[in-house]
Amino acid sequence: MKDGTERKGGPVSGRDVAIVGGGVIGLAIAWRLAREGAAPLVVDAGKPSASAASAGMLAPSFERGAGALGEALYAFSAQSLAAWRDFAPALEEESGARIDYRPFGILGVAFDETEARALAGAAEALRARGASVELLSGAEARALEPALSEYVLAALHAPADGQVDARRLLAALREAVVRRGGTFLAGEAAAIEPAGANLVVRLRDGGAVEAGAVVLAAGAAASAIDAGPARPPVFPVKGEALALAEPEGRVRRVIRAPGAYLCPKSDGRLVVGATEIPHDASLEPTAAGIDRLRAAAGRVAPMTAALSETERWAGARPGTPDGAPVLGPAPAGPPGLVYALGHYRNGVLLAPATAGILADWLLRRRAAPELAAFGAARFGV
Repeated sequence: MKDGTERKGGPVSGRDVAIVGGGVIGLAIAWRLAREGAAPLVVDAGKPSASAASAGMLAPSFERGAGALGEALYAFSAQSLAAWRDFAPALEEESGARIDYRPFGILGVAFDETEARALAGAAEALRARGASVELLSGAEARALEPALSEYVLAALHAPADGQVDARRLLAALREAVVRRGGTFLAGEAAAIEPAGANLVVRLRDGGAVEAGAVVLAAGAAASAIDAGPARPPVFPVKGEALALAEPEGRVRRVIRAPGAYLCPKSDGRLVVGATEIPHDASLEPTAAGIDRLRAAAGRVAPMTAALSETERWAGARPGTPDGAPVLGPAPAGPPGLVYALGHYRNGVLLAPATAGILADWLLRRRAAPELAAFGAARFGV
């Protein structure tokens, strides 16, 4: 059955791939596989994903990482940012939907000398990696973004970074998968088990679906799925955010600052986020968290104090102990099980590159270097 309709159980062909998780990572993998002639089936629990709660930033320049893994994560992030240049227009063409892809740069700001020195150090490290960034004075930053506070002392401008509307992105990916012949199974996965030469995904409602390979891309919910005796240590990190009505567009590009980011959308929303609360999967925003974000936003751009709130929400990001994703075949899991987990706050950014390397593995057994760098074996599982 390949008409994109919801299904309630039953096997699929052993040549198919079942993807557990309907967030941006699972959908991007499904779309890539379908474009290459595979027949993916997405098992979607129908619950709010971290992707839907995301501001949709594409910001490798502002992610910190130490050591060899940090370098590998930056390189992977930069690779995926470059892939967005083709990924976005192709998705819009195939889905018939706009995703508000805006590669217009991101500005990180500092309010004191300590923060300014940190930005200068980040700029030096980024230039050493080949990135094009510029350090700005407070006045130069305000020339780019007049809404910035007079207390902004310095800024780091990353002109190649950008953003996308995460909600539109999810809808477009789902539509593109359907148009390519992919199918969706409404249900919550409980376990992934061997079934002869295949794998079976067992659902909590008693249903089951069989496939030749299974990609576990269930985000923070993956820890609740029994996929063998050893599982990657993925845990929820709650993030709260809100939207302000700002139809005049006085904030032109994404602004990142200590305590908050401001992310303008083309529909007149100014998204303000985000808190970080490890090991909390609750999806209710707290008054205290929202108050902190509003105060931090006001410090960045005083005009936000007069803007009315239109929405508030929370999501559970999939975190890992070292902050890097878990990608590739499961060393201790059943054969055919592949991980696509732990993208933390960069699922949107890393979706194109993740989809590409996992499609290469699933369809051609071609192992990209990232499968070694981000493999589950680093956690002993």
